[in-house]
Amino acid sequence: MNRSVMKQMGEVLDIFNSMPNCTVEEQEDGRYLIASRNPVLWSDSLEKKDRTSLHKIGYITPHKASLGLYIDFPHDYLDVDRAEDIINPERTLMYYAPGVKAPTVKSWWRFRSNEQFDSIHLVLRKIELDLYDFKREDWIELMKEITEVHQ
Repeated sequence: MNRSVMKQMGEVLDIFNSMPNCTVEEQEDGRYLIASRNPVLWSDSLEKKDRTSLHKIGYITPHKASLGLYIDFPHDYLDVDRAEDIINPERTLMYYAPGVKAPTVKSWWRFRSNEQFDSIHLVLRKIELDLYDFKREDWIELMKEITEVHQ
């Protein structure tokens, strides 16, 4: 794992660890589970393979030269335009719709929506990884909102 990944992952972990309504647990596969203190609102609709944690809000996934963030929240809780304003404020990240294969060498994001819950997927590589500001107030506030919805 390169220095940029370690630095940015540390920032993301610090932010989620500071929130009172969630915990972050390292998994055997190297990912970090972001879990609510209470079961998530859509826990009864999870597929069998996803039932390992009825508290799962998302994952932080470090790779050798990239960092992935996958966050779930209640359906219609957040619209795609507000998500883009916060996730991609500089409009430097490519958007890939659900079902479209995302590149393995570029940074990207997507907004997935279904009847049970919606998700933001963010993958940062290279320059975008170095420059992305996870400490922005609007980004922290959005993550706080998402983690507080399960109280």
